[in-house]
Amino acid sequence: MTAPLDKALAPLADHIRAIDDYPARYDEIEAAEKRFRALKKALLQETALGLRAEGKKWKEVGAIMGSVSFQRAFQIAHGE
Repeated sequence: MTAPLDKALAPLADHIRAIDDYPARYDEIEAAEKRFRALKKALLQETALGLRAEGKKWKEVGAIMGSVSFQRAFQIAHGE
């Protein structure tokens, strides 16, 4: 992780570490992961759509987004 990302995630880590009840801590970790997956999906979709808005072809979008296929880039942009 980059330093700015570490700084952004530190409050979440502190929040979870402050939970003394380990079963409750586990539940909070699982909830955080679920929310992060939803956030990741939304951010990737925004990114794909933003690249398209800049005039990139689907193949270029896929290359920028980790060498995924143009089909996968299209799916990401459409929330799949």
